[in-house]
Amino acid sequence: MRQSKHANAVETADEISKKVISMLDRLHAIVIGPGLGRDKLMQETCVRLIKEARRREMPLVLDADGLYLLQMQPELVQGYRLCILTPNIVEFGRLLKSKGIDLDPADQTQLCTKLAKAFGGVTIIQKGAKDIISNGEHTLVSDVEGGLKRSGGQGDTLTGSLGTFLAWRKAYLDRIWE
Repeated sequence: MRQSKHANAVETADEISKKVISMLDRLHAIVIGPGLGRDKLMQETCVRLIKEARRREMPLVLDADGLYLLQMQPELVQGYRLCILTPNIVEFGRLLKSKGIDLDPADQTQLCTKLAKAFGGVTIIQKGAKDIISNGEHTLVSDVEGGLKRSGGQGDTLTGSLGTFLAWRKAYLDRIWE
């Protein structure tokens, strides 16, 4: 993966993504977002990676700048049930806007369900004072009291943990331990 300022003149998103895609056979899940940045070349490379992961039916977790990419191109994960989005309140609002859904603060639970349906069954973990998890059909609310303020990096830890669990699920379904 390369940012524009680190790429050679001949390195394009297509060239870079080919190298990354060649490694996908060794992976069970992909996490895109934490530390990604918003560099155009990096984002274009991720678009190609997401498309290939979908083609291979690989589980995806998108957070942070992966969600920024998604708000610009929501069709990338449309209907892809092997995808989990983990937006904070600001990212959630941007995703709502990308799908043309009005932000109505009256019922966050319904908004999360509505957004998951708009994405065609993608699972959304809306992070906040109460975490709301929905795939558009089933919605759960976690209102367990935690710290008064989440420290930096907790969202990245959640995203990494989800990626790990999805990889274990894929390995189990592929029966690699038998």
